[in-house]
Amino acid sequence: MKAGYLGMILGASLVLSACGGGGDDDGGVSTAYTGSRTLADVTVVNGETFASGGLGASQSVGSLANATGRPQGGENGSFILGTINVITNVVNHSLGKTASRASSQERIVSDTFFCSSGSVQFLLDIPDSEDSFSGYMDFIGCNEAGVMIDGRVDISGILTINDIGSMTLTMKDASPLVVSSGADSVTFIGTLAMHFNGATTTTVTNLLVINGDGSVEMLENFTLVFTDGYGGNNSLAISGRYYHPVEGYVEITTPVTMLMNPFDVWPFFGTMLLTGSAGSIAQIDIINNAQYTLSIDEDGDGNWKSSEVVNF
Repeated sequence: MKAGYLGMILGASLVLSACGGGGDDDGGVSTAYTGSRTLADVTVVNGETFASGGLGASQSVGSLANATGRPQGGENGSFILGTINVITNVVNHSLGKTASRASSQERIVSDTFFCSSGSVQFLLDIPDSEDSFSGYMDFIGCNEAGVMIDGRVDISGILTINDIGSMTLTMKDASPLVVSSGADSVTFIGTLAMHFNGATTTTVTNLLVINGDGSVEMLENFTLVFTDGYGGNNSLAISGRYYHPVEGYVEITTPVTMLMNPFDVWPFFGTMLLTGSAGSIAQIDIINNAQYTLSIDEDGDGNWKSSEVVNF
């Protein structure tokens, strides 16, 4: 089944517990977000706040960290693809219990998937002679690969001949998804839309994020393109918009694709660029899987106002 390689890296995502709004199919993410919507002025003062969120040094700015690190036991790391990994495994498990798309008949698959601890109760409806499926998953203390998940995910997707071609996960404020790793916890509302193409998984995220300290962030059209190196190095490219509740938003790109050893928590190579107003930028150049250089240009003149080495 597709996406088995997701277990080699990263892990799940973010949202809102007490933010009001929501209730739409996409969780009403943009409507419910109450933080700053202005383009941030990236400075020496706030640059490290954005960077630490981007690379996981701060749980209070955790949503970008959820994209760049892989859960490993109780260590900090990405929440997004960890949850995707667990959910994908459950879907693969349910579809694997039945005939392939080429020979399948209409069926409703209802079962319980047992995690390392806890479980997932799921129901998937697969119409006859169609390529679509839909249903839901109820996570009950499901602990897999260092990620603990509770709550409900609505799911819809498209099948290929004997595999999953694409899948959309929706988390609503009526039954939010709570994801934790170690002492850190986030809650989600919104959508993660995934497309599988060989070794590459593209995930487009529109989510609200509530961190353990109550701060609320938003990811808008936040796209992760992860490619499995199949025994070699995995790669991760990121683009999209990240909203900090106080500072505003930055546009994120990875002009140099990040590379990650399948067994490491953090990337060892690559560049992430956080662009704000008036050409202000924070540039993250990864030195190795323990350190990166953070450089700040406050006015877009091409000169660094500051540059320092930071530990992950």
